[in-house]
Amino acid sequence: MPSPSVPRAVSPRSTRRQELIKVAGQLFHELAFDAVTTEMIGARAGVTGPALYRHFPSKQALLIAVLEDPLNELLANARDTAAEVTDPRTALEAMIDYHVRRTLESVPSTLVFLKNEHNVPENERHRMRRMMRLYAEEWSGLVTRLRPDLSDAQTRVLTHAVFSMINSVPQFNSGLDPAVVGSTIRTAAINALLIPAATDSA
Repeated sequence: MPSPSVPRAVSPRSTRRQELIKVAGQLFHELAFDAVTTEMIGARAGVTGPALYRHFPSKQALLIAVLEDPLNELLANARDTAAEVTDPRTALEAMIDYHVRRTLESVPSTLVFLKNEHNVPENERHRMRRMMRLYAEEWSGLVTRLRPDLSDAQTRVLTHAVFSMINSVPQFNSGLDPAVVGSTIRTAAINALLIPAATDSA
């Protein structure tokens, strides 16, 4: 049995699925759900319509995958990091780094969800929101340890504000190199979460 540290080979089918999810996420963010066709998704991804249906039974199923897959990966990464990294600051910085990197690679699923929530079945909406809450709780747990000066409510507000800041990056075309954007937003996120606000000296 191979060691868990040895990465498994990614099959062409898995790679194609990931590419379809990335492309569909871009289109669902750019256009209304009803305006996006499977032909448009296939054309941008370089596959035919029938090939797309080999991965997803419907356009709605693809939308759910666009939302679910990235959330699963973010949540799994956060849980693994929190479990394996004992220093809370190091763990939080690792979570920030991963979230920023994923945001620069593809449109955040949160933005796609906000725009297309009405096209997602109710039970799936509840499940997506629960995953988002669980992910936020992983961050909040670390922030609570690092910022005992904050109340629980303040920690939640601050965490969600930082999420919004990071997730908004794809909507702004700065013209900067992605590495510069990533470094800038990482620093801003760390400072926002860890540096206490200045108090009046009077």
